[in-house]
Amino acid sequence: MKLIPDLKQQIEFVINTTLDEYEITLHEWMQSINNLMGSDENKPQIMRSEAGEGELESEANSYISSDIVSLHNGERVFFKVGMNEQERSIVCWGCDAGSITMENRRLIELLILSNARSTPSGETPQLVNDTDKQLSSLGVWLQEQIKAYQTGSPEPLPESFTSIAGFQEEKVLFLLQGETPDSQRVHTKVLNKLLESYFGEGITLIPLGKQEWLFMGDEEIVTGEADEDTAEARKDSLNAFCMGLYELVASEFAGVFHLSASLPCNPKEALVQVTALLRESMHLGRSFHVTQHIHLPWDLQLEQLVDSISEHQRLRFIRDTGKGTLIFNDSETLATLETFFTLDCNVSETAKRLFIHRNTLVYRLDKIKQEIGYDVRHFKGAIVVQLLLLMYKVTKKV
Repeated sequence: MKLIPDLKQQIEFVINTTLDEYEITLHEWMQSINNLMGSDENKPQIMRSEAGEGELESEANSYISSDIVSLHNGERVFFKVGMNEQERSIVCWGCDAGSITMENRRLIELLILSNARSTPSGETPQLVNDTDKQLSSLGVWLQEQIKAYQTGSPEPLPESFTSIAGFQEEKVLFLLQGETPDSQRVHTKVLNKLLESYFGEGITLIPLGKQEWLFMGDEEIVTGEADEDTAEARKDSLNAFCMGLYELVASEFAGVFHLSASLPCNPKEALVQVTALLRESMHLGRSFHVTQHIHLPWDLQLEQLVDSISEHQRLRFIRDTGKGTLIFNDSETLATLETFFTLDCNVSETAKRLFIHRNTLVYRLDKIKQEIGYDVRHFKGAIVVQLLLLMYKVTKKV
């Protein structure tokens, strides 16, 4: 049915912000009404009865749940646009509360109600198609299961989701997070078209939340150009694929984006575990490598170890080295060390990457040795300094 999707686009154009799509249970919606209707932001709009032609149907402090079209939870506003009686679920649109005025909110309510009245009796306004609705529901389920996974008790993938295209085959999973202005937020359908142009085929795009998506790609497309059939060759090929994908997204949309990816897996069996891993990799990459935007799990083992150490133990390690981390405040030193470690402590390759003479790099490394007491050209010294650098990034203590 086209009325609801067209209406959504019209509203987004008028209020100049994106409306995200959600599906929640009827019980959750009713619970939200009970919890939130007492606030001033959620006093129900006075509705006029069609039969009475202008007579008030009820006073502002008297309402029934079916009259409630929108809810304000303090951060976001949610609009009820449809209900699935069989599945006992509610379809909602949501946006940041600060992005719309009360007048716009009331206008959206009236437009939704007007559209609902024009829907033939017995029909419920639906999302664009069943697949979009299913993927939106899967995103909500995934969010809940990732929390459960962290405590060790996730549920298996429900049968209702196993029919999604590609879930029975080996796939590479990608996680994309965006930080964009509300007026320029990325719409899921627009992103889907862009990704399909890059992958050269239809993909499965799962919205996880505010500017966060999980999607899948065929192993042959992502790692098919690997020089050898080895894990390292596939990782290198996947890294190159991610670089191209990131550049495409970053050049197409406003804002900052971060990307993570997995090695091939079976989504039906490992969807929750792999998504949780990508989330963790995204957290580690953004915490330890703030200037980078691609965060792959196999490049972050040391960061994972440091992240698991308490702040007290980190500070103790910094103190016990006897030198502290003041040296990392110098941007030139920081860039030199990060590049040196990224290139496996190769002096010649590091000099080329930094566009400096080899002797200049040697001078810098000697200066670092004098200031901090460790020679990063030797294995033990490199390990200690790299650990100090990582701990400095998360403690910012000198």
